[in-house]
Amino acid sequence: MSGSAIDLVGARVWTGVDESPIDDGFVSIRDGRIVAVGAGRPNEPRTDGVDVVELRGHTVIPGLTDAHVHLTTASSHVRPVDNAQYRALTTNPTKLLHGVRNAMRALAAGFTTLRVMGHRDVGEPELRDFIDEGLLVGPRMLVAPWVVSMTGGRGDLFWPATVTRDPLDTADGVDEVRKMVRLQRKRGADFIKVTASGGNLSGGDKPHWPNYTQKELRVLVEEAHDYDLRVAAHAHSVEGVLRAVRAGVDTIEHGSFIDRECIDLMLERGTYLVPTLAISEWVLDRGERGSVSPEGLKKIEAAKEAHHASFRAAVDAGVQIVMGTDSTGTICPFGEHARELELYVAAGMSPAQALRTATSTAAQALGIDDEQGTITPGKVADLVVVEGDPLTDIGLLRGGGIRRVLRRGRDVTDPWPGVTEQMRHELTFFRE
Repeated sequence: MSGSAIDLVGARVWTGVDESPIDDGFVSIRDGRIVAVGAGRPNEPRTDGVDVVELRGHTVIPGLTDAHVHLTTASSHVRPVDNAQYRALTTNPTKLLHGVRNAMRALAAGFTTLRVMGHRDVGEPELRDFIDEGLLVGPRMLVAPWVVSMTGGRGDLFWPATVTRDPLDTADGVDEVRKMVRLQRKRGADFIKVTASGGNLSGGDKPHWPNYTQKELRVLVEEAHDYDLRVAAHAHSVEGVLRAVRAGVDTIEHGSFIDRECIDLMLERGTYLVPTLAISEWVLDRGERGSVSPEGLKKIEAAKEAHHASFRAAVDAGVQIVMGTDSTGTICPFGEHARELELYVAAGMSPAQALRTATSTAAQALGIDDEQGTITPGKVADLVVVEGDPLTDIGLLRGGGIRRVLRRGRDVTDPWPGVTEQMRHELTFFRE
């Protein structure tokens, strides 16, 4: 499929609009966009130059979104690297090259959009622009240039106290917070990420510690929203979540310990939850074989039961869920994103409900639903073709069922021929 006119026919088509798929359906693509979708065959007469692809026995779904990734982390899984060591000792050009490999791995896994929690001065905004301009094949990327963290907050505690911090690494007080948002806008931010509580993997930190005052968070959100930038708040603790939601953030990342008060406030304000269950599962599965410190492993193990209970309570109450994995180098691998969806189904969601978290709901939360998230005329032709039916077996997305990935109507199933196979081998090594 290399032309500008493509008809996918004979497939089951799950548009993301209706619960049930269209049996024996078609999707017509012209110049990278969807122009028609329905049952049977396209109404317009077949003409020369249209690439007709028969897909009986397959399901076409919208391209998937992972709304929480750390792109420029280690991409080689043969020898795990401690996360803090990687941050401190790896050069920025090397980090960017790892990020390119991670992006290719995500794309081959059907994730055509990534929301990137960026690392300062590594080059993720520039990589995004290269992809957008068609100079490099890759997923659509929405980038926060780096995390906004207070001194001694979760973002700051990834670094030892002996390391001298750059002034841009932290922001304290309403004036610094406001200036940090303005600076990130100048640096090409698509959204702002802020730490509103402590974390599990930051050293000497505790998840229940709040980060930032209510006033600081409110100023940050007001400044971001003034310039159409949405705000993602890292928050595990009840107090951190409450402060962030009261301030008007758009998404809560993690939400491990949210309670009924948090849930009610999120419902009232329309705040989305990005649960990131997968990273904890990978960390606990690999245990001491992974690249997480004993301190981090202990904190994640202690939080697991509460995190899953909070997630189920949020789902049952009707909080809007957006899929995000927290994909991070050799801790939570790129290419294995669909494990997050498997965990949602295991927690009681139907496969269709889980898929919505990575398609239509994700697009709404990120403010890009005019362009993607459903298979409807006018939208970009970011599509995934799965052999079998992921609406009955969500495991097909991670179990070898993906047969084609389309990005803007272009077949990018193997974005780096040969290299992609090598990366799949590394993922096999990671699973073991």
